[in-house]
Amino acid sequence: MSLMSPISKSGKWSIVFLIAKMSNDLYKLRVECVMPTSAEVIEVVVVSMRDAFLAVTVFVASMVLLFSWLQYVTAGRFVDVIRTKRRWQPVIGAIMGITPGCGGAIVIMPMYTRGFVSYGTVIATLIATLGDAAFVLIGAALTDSSFVAPAVAVHVISFVTGVTWGYLIDGMSITPQSPFGGLLHSSEPAKDQEISKLGDSEDAQTVFDDLGREEESGPGYFLLHQGYTLWWIVTSIGLVFAVLLLVWSSQDPDFELSIGYNPFTLHGFITWIGLIGTTLSVILYLSQKTWIRDDTEASIGDKLYSMRETLIHSASETAFVTFWVMSAYLIFEFTMLFSGTKEADLAKYGDGIIAVVVASFIGLIPGCGPQIIAITAYTKDLISFPALAANAISQDGDALFPLLVRHRLASLWATLHTTIPALILGLALMILDVSF
Repeated sequence: MSLMSPISKSGKWSIVFLIAKMSNDLYKLRVECVMPTSAEVIEVVVVSMRDAFLAVTVFVASMVLLFSWLQYVTAGRFVDVIRTKRRWQPVIGAIMGITPGCGGAIVIMPMYTRGFVSYGTVIATLIATLGDAAFVLIGAALTDSSFVAPAVAVHVISFVTGVTWGYLIDGMSITPQSPFGGLLHSSEPAKDQEISKLGDSEDAQTVFDDLGREEESGPGYFLLHQGYTLWWIVTSIGLVFAVLLLVWSSQDPDFELSIGYNPFTLHGFITWIGLIGTTLSVILYLSQKTWIRDDTEASIGDKLYSMRETLIHSASETAFVTFWVMSAYLIFEFTMLFSGTKEADLAKYGDGIIAVVVASFIGLIPGCGPQIIAITAYTKDLISFPALAANAISQDGDALFPLLVRHRLASLWATLHTTIPALILGLALMILDVSF
């Protein structure tokens, strides 16, 4: 199914550049610069807002709510299990990390600073997590079966790499105080073990108390807690029509949703649902002022205590994803509109070593926002699968923020210790020509 309507091109002019290839040969690259009309610009904005909501938001909302509920009902049990099963901590940490969203990974961070888990468990968790970007990839798989295989593959690769690297970190006695383990002499070899002994007499409630709670004041808090019901109503309606669009598309391969502004027509009503849903999402996003990250320790703490807060913060988290997906759509569409290039032309730059390295370095940026753009680029066929895998392994989602506040040294070394396997695996997949 293609929701995106074709956009006409006009006012083109061409410039021919001569670019030297690494082999010293020369080839011509034709770049068309387009002078779009105001109608074309408006069309790009409307289509991007509509598609961000109907193709991504409504499915993401369902998954966010499901996994948030699972975290709500199992979190206390999980804390007790991971403390008593120290031998399995990297595996359990990777399981928490691979859970879509950042909630599972964020819970691990105060557990580390309290000595409940090892540093290898932190690394396993951070490597395994795709943060909120996972919802974009899973949402693409729900609407297009060709993304099922890469979605499963990248999660499996991240999980296996996280577990393996986590055990390797612990096996080599690598800690933030001894970042090279036994390879170099450390003046504080027992620091991490000393921290571990502090948590033996503490319980799961202590971990949840550490997460904190949101301050019940301010316009952002009021807007989210009063507006989430309306957002869920519009999203539920959008989900119904998104499923119907999939059904209609499967019955008629030539079906294409057109832009309509008359709410009393089918296409017009669907367009307005998309526009209203995205607008509400942007309002919720801006009201929280979290910008490149969504989940905080306080929001996770609220969700673990209350089912109502789970609903509220699921709306906030989905709104965050919506904003960044819409931003990615606008970036890609305006790039093509103003340059006259096509997706196939942009995709040429998404292969090779540079793409893998850049994707890995994007993963160094804390927060889920930039990572959502990277994952969206893959769903638009603009970067290769090795680059996707490299970004998935390197990125830490929102989990790095609480670690940065509580243990700055650990957060700094963790970014390096997760980027190394990202580069290794990404380059290996590229050399082996693994793609989907």
